[in-house]
Formats: sequence, structure tokens, C-alpha cells
Amino acid sequence: MKTVTEEPTVDPRTRLGVLRKNGKAIGMNNIELLSRKPLTTWTDDWIPKIKQEAPEDFIFIASIMSGIEPEGWTALAETMSRTGADAIEINVSCPHGSPEKHMGAFIGQDPTLVEQVTRAAKKGTDLPLLVKLTPNVTDIVPIANAAVKGGADAISAINTVESLIGIDIETATPLPIAYGMDDTEQMSTYGGFCGPAVKPIGLRFVSQIAKAHPNIPISGIGGIENWSSAIEYLMVGARTLQVCTAVMWHGFSIIKDMTNGLTEFMERKGYESLDSMIGKALPKITSWTALTKLPPVVARIIAEKCTGCKECVIACADGGFVAIQMSNKKAVVNNDKCDGCGLCAIV
Repeated sequence: MKTVTEEPTVDPRTRLGVLRKNGKAIGMNNIELLSRKPLTTWTDDWIPKIKQEAPEDFIFIASIMSGIEPEGWTALAETMSRTGADAIEINVSCPHGSPEKHMGAFIGQDPTLVEQVTRAAKKGTDLPLLVKLTPNVTDIVPIANAAVKGGADAISAINTVESLIGIDIETATPLPIAYGMDDTEQMSTYGGFCGPAVKPIGLRFVSQIAKAHPNIPISGIGGIENWSSAIEYLMVGARTLQVCTAVMWHGFSIIKDMTNGLTEFMERKGYESLDSMIGKALPKITSWTALTKLPPVVARIIAEKCTGCKECVIACADGGFVAIQMSNKKAVVNNDKCDGCGLCAIV
């Protein structure tokens, strides 16, 4: 559900921007905030109706946000607990707009505040309590520590990444284009970046939290768009997953594709349960210092598959070790010069 707070939000228009690579959307930026509907619409109408019409095993997690005063969190948690929700997630991680009001990531970047508001929300409910963390920090582990100390039953990671999606160079206007308070001048602001491009950031933070708190359930978020990206999050320690951008772009039907792909993968690889897959990659994530620098590795080009495009030659010459040359319209590696950096395989 959309995060609710004491008062409904009025958002600017437009409020969504896109980042494309070769015409394909790889990320999205939003400058919208919380639910535009009054709290009572959720508590008196939508949540009870959803719970009534949903399958029996359906889990509804209510998302709430308040400010730095503990009483607001306690009151919201109490209110949402009476709606039939199955769990509550506290949002201390929205990177734009909310911090200007001492909410969202303003709280989520401060371990002391995170512990305080987590404890306050926990005071208002007996339901399982999740804390949604922000990626806009240098080290997420102290923030997770604070949430756990405050009584969190689980961690959600991550929220969106603070960003500026782009500039309309024809008008020198930041994107997405909205308007200032006088409704005449085109303007914009920093927003939350999401979509496939943030997956590496999400995987990093989920894995770090999982290593620090192996017994705390983690809900993985960030760039999940298909069954394989879902599995990546499971393998770094997430026990549940949340998908938003991919559903916004492609519809809820992708969830069936994800579950089918996950089932087929588990059968092919011999995984008998999700538990046998969760955290599977964590032991292989180590420090840079612990990585061996030997033995040397060199690139190998399969001549019959080489198209002679010269992209690897150019990349190696200008960004690598000048180890690839053309011979008879095929790329050839000089093993004495190749350092095994992997740039040629990327391009």
C-alpha cells in the first residue's frame, strides 16, 4: 500500500521521470510522497474491503510515516492495528520532500531517531513490525542495528535512491518538469530513483544487513523485475520480496511469471525449499583484501563467434591494456599484455 500519514499529500505534476538506455527504460525517478487519500479512507474502507475480498492466505502490510515525535508513530500504529492489517511497516526512508519536514530519510539516516521511532511504533501494536531503511547512507548496518534495538521484527531494504534523473538541455530545466509555487516557472527537485538500475545498490545493502543480523527477516526491495533478479535477492538473504516499479511498468501479471520462473529454477537446480536458497551467496561475499590477486587470468575470444565489430579492441586500447588487435578481421588477444580486467567481455 501507499504509505499513509496523519494528513493526505498533494503531489506536483508531472512527478515521474525516466532513465533510458538504447531506448529501454532502466530506471525511474519520482517526486511524489505519501498517500493522497485521507487516513480514514484506508482504515474505514480500503483495508477492510481488501481483507474481505482477498484470498485467505493474503498478507496485508500497512505502511505508515510520522515525524520525530514518538507519539505520532504510536498513534498511527494503534490506528492501523485496528483495520485488520497483518503487519505494519514504518517508513523512515523516503529521500525527498519528507526530510524537509523532518520525516522519512531525515529519521532514517540517524540511528538514534530510528531506534526511538521504532520503539514508539512497537508500543502501539502487537503486530509484526518492519522498518523500511534508506540507501542514502554510507553504512546501513548501524541503522539496521538501531531498528533491531528498537524492537523491529523485520527489516525492509531498500527505499529509493535520492537522485536527479536528468536535464532537458533545450530549456535547461531539470526533470521531471513541474512548476514552482507561482505556477508559472518550470522547475523540479531531487527525487527517488528506482527500477532495474538500483538492483546493485539493493543487493549490497540487503547482503550487509543479512550478514549483520542473520536471524532478522529481511524484505528485499530494489530493481526486481523478473524471476532471476528475485532469486538474486533471496540468495543474499532476503526472505520476502517487494516489487513496485516493474508492476507499474508491466502490470501484476509479471508476478505469475516470477513465481513460475522461480519454481522452474528450483526444480532445475535441485532446491527443495526457499530456505535452502536464502542466503546461499552470502558466504562468497568477502572483503577486497581477502580476494586473491593470483593466478593471472586472460581473455579468450572464440574466433567463430567474433563479428569483427572492434568494440573490444577500442575498449582495451582506450580503457584497458592495449592487449587486443585485429587479425584477418577477427579480434585476437595478446596474452602477454592482457591483465584479465574483463572490460572486453562487458562491451
